Amino acid sequence: MGAAPGPGISKKKYTPAVQTKRLNWTKVQPRLLKDGTFWVKCREDRYESTALLEMISKTFASKAPKKAGVTDDAVAKVSTKKVKELRVIDGKASQNLSIMLGSLKMAFNDVKRLILNVDTEKLKPATIGAILKYLPPADQLSQIAMFRNKYDDLADSEQFCFTIGQISRLEKRLTCMDIMVRFEEEIEDIGPDIESVTLACGELKGRRFGSVLELVLLVGNYMNAGSRNQQSFGFELNFLTKLINTKSTDNKMTLMHFLADMMQEKFPELADFNEDMKSVGRALKVSEDLVTKNITGLQKSIKMVSEEVKQHKDPSDPEDKFHKVLSVFAVKSQERLDELVKLQGVMQEKIKDIATFYCVDLKKAPIEELFTDVNVFLENYQNAVKENAKRKELEEKKKRAAEREDREKAKRRNKDARKTNLVDINAEGDQEGVLDGLMEALNTGTAFAKKDRAGGGRRAASVRKSARTRQGNLRVRATSGDKAPSKVSSVKEESSEMSEAEQLLLSLTA
Repeated sequence: MGAAPGPGISKKKYTPAVQTKRLNWTKVQPRLLKDGTFWVKCREDRYESTALLEMISKTFASKAPKKAGVTDDAVAKVSTKKVKELRVIDGKASQNLSIMLGSLKMAFNDVKRLILNVDTEKLKPATIGAILKYLPPADQLSQIAMFRNKYDDLADSEQFCFTIGQISRLEKRLTCMDIMVRFEEEIEDIGPDIESVTLACGELKGRRFGSVLELVLLVGNYMNAGSRNQQSFGFELNFLTKLINTKSTDNKMTLMHFLADMMQEKFPELADFNEDMKSVGRALKVSEDLVTKNITGLQKSIKMVSEEVKQHKDPSDPEDKFHKVLSVFAVKSQERLDELVKLQGVMQEKIKDIATFYCVDLKKAPIEELFTDVNVFLENYQNAVKENAKRKELEEKKKRAAEREDREKAKRRNKDARKTNLVDINAEGDQEGVLDGLMEALNTGTAFAKKDRAGGGRRAASVRKSARTRQGNLRVRATSGDKAPSKVSSVKEESSEMSEAEQLLLSLTA
């Protein structure tokens, strides 16, 4: 297969007609090649062909092929432009600037004019921030400025830096513009945060929330009787988040459910106390330290703008409006900032007051933790109210179902009792009222068999008539002293087609 590559051995050098994309691999150094290794035996040239090389050039060309109608001169100019070497800034910085310029789509001199005019309508905040971010340091801008006579030889990114680099105090100017375009947004972020914390502190001192805490303290001291926590004067408010951990004996509810039920049923004036505390949820997202840090940062920024404005009293360029625009901004922004600082002072006093009010040590935990604990309690309360309502609704449904079942059972028992309310004629004791009961059974038709229920009315009337006749005969005989003739045989004949109740009635009246 051939000997190991020696000093005079080298791989073929190719010269493609079109520049192709590069493969970023790490070369194996010839000194590492030994007999028997793959790379010593490798003979890739056996696959080489003109057709294959042309296909590679076509498929992986580093730029698209020249379009019809584009002259060779134009291609030459483009190629020349692309191969311009960077003179000062590094490749990464140049790439970032090129990406920004590609999105900007604006002539370099136009960008320079917008910066001088402090035109923040056309020069958007994101663009100002990007220029400031990718702008080379002052020493590199000075080096680029030395290529005044070789401007055309500079890469696009360096031409841009050369153009805007002619503006005096460029970095400070851009920084002040960046502060100006972001100031209103930052004020609008900080202001509502201060307001939320201030309102939340006031809500924590509300009458109804205090009454709820009193109710919790009462229940807690009662439940803690005989323990080390009995007779407590108060409790840390983070305990409110633990009310859901204490369950009832039957495990059907928690202490949170119990307290919610008490407030709904026994103390309705407290039932919607949570409606008084709508700022707590917003306040817990605010960090007092971050608010202070942001305000301090704004104060430093406005101070820097005020000092920079003094450096631009006499602009050399008639288009330079920095002093005119930024001096007005410096005054107005300082007024807004002073108002914000006053609101911050009120907020801080409220925080100290509420911490003292509830014996909270702000050194151990920031105020936002107190807001978080209270907010969790409020959410648990709302959930408990909903769950209590569902539980009561389910219990009411079960109660109504049980009552309905009891009524059905009572009706069945009464019905069965009417059917079996017949008296044994052989039973000893007073039989008074038996005939009345039987007469009622006959009147309703319940004394007759189901299969004969349709004709029960007629038979009932017949039996009643027979019974009245027999009763009349008995009374006549009783007054005359005559003995009643034996009617056993006739009774037996009549009873053969009668129901049990009819037979009993005839037997009693015989």
